[in-house]
Amino acid sequence: MKFLIGLFLCSIFVSCSSQKSDEQNETFILLSKNGYQSISVVDIQTGKVIVADNQNQRLTPASLTKLFTSSSALEILGAEFCFNTHLYFSKQDQVLYVQGAGDPTLGSARFEETVPGNLFRKLSNELIRNGIKSIDGDIIIDCSRYNGLVYPSKRIWEDMANYYGAVPSALSYKENTFAMTLRSSNVGEKCQIVNLEPNPGVEFQCNVFGANNKKDSAYIYGHPNMGEWYVSGTIPANRKAFKIKGVLPNPAFTFGQDLKTYLNDNGIDVMGRVRVVNNKVLSGNEDIIYTHNSPGLNKIIGVVNQNSNNLYADHLLFELGQSSKLANWDEGTHLLNSYWQARLPGFKAQFYDGSGLSPFNKFSANDMVSLLIYMDKSNASVDFRKSLSVSGEKGTLKRFLKEEKAGSVIGKSGSMTGVLGYSGYLQTDSGRELAFCVLVNNFTEPFSEIRANIESLLSELIHEN
Repeated sequence: MKFLIGLFLCSIFVSCSSQKSDEQNETFILLSKNGYQSISVVDIQTGKVIVADNQNQRLTPASLTKLFTSSSALEILGAEFCFNTHLYFSKQDQVLYVQGAGDPTLGSARFEETVPGNLFRKLSNELIRNGIKSIDGDIIIDCSRYNGLVYPSKRIWEDMANYYGAVPSALSYKENTFAMTLRSSNVGEKCQIVNLEPNPGVEFQCNVFGANNKKDSAYIYGHPNMGEWYVSGTIPANRKAFKIKGVLPNPAFTFGQDLKTYLNDNGIDVMGRVRVVNNKVLSGNEDIIYTHNSPGLNKIIGVVNQNSNNLYADHLLFELGQSSKLANWDEGTHLLNSYWQARLPGFKAQFYDGSGLSPFNKFSANDMVSLLIYMDKSNASVDFRKSLSVSGEKGTLKRFLKEEKAGSVIGKSGSMTGVLGYSGYLQTDSGRELAFCVLVNNFTEPFSEIRANIESLLSELIHEN
């Protein structure tokens, strides 16, 4: 490994023979001077270990967790699986029922058919086609499918109310997020909240100040049972409109309100109110008016792995739990563990969510490489690979390995404070395909430095194998 040895001489990066036995075929590589690491690289065809350093050390993987969740969903639910949201109408009570099915895409701008205007137009047309020109009763949103704890037990407070911390709902809407527009003046002066879209329905205390930088360091704090939320931190000074995103406390209610407004504006008068219920309310005498099918799972996992969408990943976790027993955090994570323990030798991971947002998730580089090799032989291999980011081209790897041939790596990145990891499939110059995982934890160097070290390692693997 010539390049690594050269870097060792420069005291930037270290590679040398391990003190361990040759039979273990292990190599020592230093990616961080004071962090922890787990590295595994294996030739998929031959099973030969190319690099193995602390490969069984279980570390925090951040968004690499999504590879376990998405592959499990493909294996268990199938690539053509979709979420089915049902619309019912009771002629007797004049009530419109929307039965939530755990679809994370409703109201999302990522797919043409899920954009709110297109979605509500279809619902409205189906009501009219069924002769329903007015609704004298309520719009009832049935959220009984996900009737349990809203938040997982191992999330940190700072994440819970910010957009990336949105959690599943039986009826999720607009990816369960709202936009807050702030106006800043001079450095050190308090900012103003000037707009909320859609309105989350809570009061806010603003403790955000203008700062002499270009960073978004403002965080929203709250949960559905808090009467008043607050936002604190800093944003760049002298901005007329600076947007940050938070979590809708009741996305099902927001959906109902938007649906009611659309129907009233488009010729179907709704006289009642919007109600969200967590128990099954359908009697069986209602007429089914319309079923909205989500995009297929093969498209959803593309958002999970290429855009690193936490909400979509956790929705898949809930659906995995539902396929076994119940749609909740405990059942979903239990299924992840049990499914892979039965298929991957020595697998002993810890999962607390499906997205990797929890800092308490743990698995090793060897666990991940074992998964990648398993999925290479799976019937779902093609869909799994298509869901991955491509170095130099798309997803979270678009700017990764820019000096190498585009597409040399397909995979996933994962990061949070003190955590950086990359995993996937690597094509070498000689045509070999390697499954790899590189995890680094608890480092204090800049992210850019650790990232550059990982890129150097992978570049050498591309050229030297």
